[in-house]
Amino acid sequence: MAKFAFIGAGRMAGAMVHGLLRSGVCKAGGISVLGGAGVSAAKLAKETGARLAKDAADLLNGADVVVVACKPQQFLSLDRAYAELTKGKCILSVLAGTRIATLQKLFSGARNIVRAMPNTPGAVGQGITARCSLQSLSATDQSLIDSTLAGLGMIVDVPENKFDAVTAVSGSGPGFFFEYVAAYEDAAVALGFTPEQAKLLVRQTFVGSLSLLSASGETPENLRNQVTSPGGTTRAGLDALAAHKFREVVAAALIAAKNRSEELGK
Repeated sequence: MAKFAFIGAGRMAGAMVHGLLRSGVCKAGGISVLGGAGVSAAKLAKETGARLAKDAADLLNGADVVVVACKPQQFLSLDRAYAELTKGKCILSVLAGTRIATLQKLFSGARNIVRAMPNTPGAVGQGITARCSLQSLSATDQSLIDSTLAGLGMIVDVPENKFDAVTAVSGSGPGFFFEYVAAYEDAAVALGFTPEQAKLLVRQTFVGSLSLLSASGETPENLRNQVTSPGGTTRAGLDALAAHKFREVVAAALIAAKNRSEELGK
């Protein structure tokens, strides 16, 4: 059975560990974790039964896949011993903005390096992860990488030159969505609902609308048109959105996030 080593033990690493255990790909004893100065690694080990490693050498002993899940700024200060310890191993990085070329400087002897961009809904198995690799994945490595990422949700192969755009669309996307939900709930409260009533009305409206979109196979525009009558309430609201350039605002948010991702990767 494959063994997995996690450099970093934050929320994304935790979601991946839980996903591996849910899928039965490996047992808790086949997962090792090592964090920084904090207590996240010890907490994750206690929650899941994963092995808390003492140091880099202990972490990587026998590992088949090395998951780099520390903070991007911590990557530059990682123990240089990783260069030797990761020789012949498959590296999977979920570090935002960190290019394969940058990863390769430390993991120069790795048999392959995979870069992935998951998003936070992966914590409940409903995320989407973009993936690319230094070179084509062997059947064995693809199975290992898929096993590591599948617990987070869907996987899509995207060339690395699109990763800054992926970061904006799906990586930052949940943050934009949550901001919209919060604004919608605030507006509902302003219309006279209690916060609990607003929460129920707004969230079920969004959940139900997304379910309808998924089940119907229709485009968002077609479903929008089906609920929009000339001179009706939905038309009035859509006109207000258009007057405030709603679509331009959404595009501006994605462009800003993409540009920032490019800056962080330099």
